[in-house]
Amino acid sequence: MKLEGANALVTGASSGIGRAIALEFAARGARMALSARNESALQEVAAGIRDRGGTAVVITRDLVLPIERDKVVPTAYRQLGGLDILVNNAGIGMQAAIGDAKEDDVERLFRLNVLAPAALIRAAVPFMRAQGRGMVINISSMAGRIVTPTIGYYSATKFALTTIGDALRMEEGHRGIQVMTVFPGWTASRFTENQLGSHRALAHRRGSFEVPAEKVARRIAEAVLRDERNVYVSWIPDRLGVASNWLAGWAVSAVLSRWARRVPPVEN
Repeated sequence: MKLEGANALVTGASSGIGRAIALEFAARGARMALSARNESALQEVAAGIRDRGGTAVVITRDLVLPIERDKVVPTAYRQLGGLDILVNNAGIGMQAAIGDAKEDDVERLFRLNVLAPAALIRAAVPFMRAQGRGMVINISSMAGRIVTPTIGYYSATKFALTTIGDALRMEEGHRGIQVMTVFPGWTASRFTENQLGSHRALAHRRGSFEVPAEKVARRIAEAVLRDERNVYVSWIPDRLGVASNWLAGWAVSAVLSRWARRVPPVEN
């Protein structure tokens, strides 16, 4: 897959990793469709792309609502004149113990983090099949590789998204559709400020190394050109954490359990 001349749709493109991906892909010659709820922020990103000679269209939709998300892929296809790359980046975090979480929060979390990207994939696949090529990029998380306490529901959504991508790769690879799953670690953004449940600092995040969203975007762009399947941004702690979990999962679980015991219950 080449980015030069490609038509790409990025969800959650108004801020954070999604914004960085949109700018990075556009800088490498991709024609961009930007989707999120915040129209003014999307217009700002689109203006930045156009100022540099790129192409960008804005699709303001709330992906939690089926009636709105069903319009995103057809609109992007129509406005760009095709669709080569779908980046499922839109998502929300949630910090709450499994037994303490609010039902409405859990439902919203799964609607945005799992049901929405699944629906966008179902909408994009027929276009990609018809043209005999395409790429789906799912932005998962290190929480989609390692079960993490106090963000268990969020972790579950990222495990689900990872599984969807793995199955899609097996089902559609022979039709020219590539699938990439990205596992960012802690990224410098406002992601946790907007999360559901508690907004307090995660115990297992303290002292960790955050990376800029721009670094994540560059890593993804390079991985597109190399046709990578599973993408990690940093060796430490990301790859090291996955390797440790694979080799000694019992030890990783013990450490995370100790952290969890220090966290007071979330008041609803």
